[in-house]
Amino acid sequence: MKTKEESRANLEASVSYIPDRYRAGVSRADWATKASSDAAEKNFADSMSRAIATKSRQNGVKKVSNADWQRLASEKGGAVIGERVRASIDKQAANWSPIYDAVAATVSRLPARTIDFRANITARLLPVVEASKKAAGKL
Repeated sequence: MKTKEESRANLEASVSYIPDRYRAGVSRADWATKASSDAAEKNFADSMSRAIATKSRQNGVKKVSNADWQRLASEKGGAVIGERVRASIDKQAANWSPIYDAVAATVSRLPARTIDFRANITARLLPVVEASKKAAGKL
């Protein structure tokens, strides 16, 4: 497992190349297809009953072309992502540190792996996920 210091150093080192990777990812992304799908509409409908009645989300998605989204995301996001990541490093470290500590403590107490994947999920994976969720305040 990486230490918190290694993780922070890796994040800091990545700031210089994140903008170009971000722009490259945006240029390959197909935002409109999945965002306007029936599955996405159902997920949205489950949590937003009013939007379901008016189909406001689906209609809004269809108003923006994939090319427009890519252009704006690349121009706006690509220009600021590196500095925004740099500016959030201390906050990320503070928020992530308790989760890391909980997971590291849990990992140190895990039983040995077995050849039974179900037993490994129950005895090794679930405790790690539960520790992570609990430390994040989501359990």
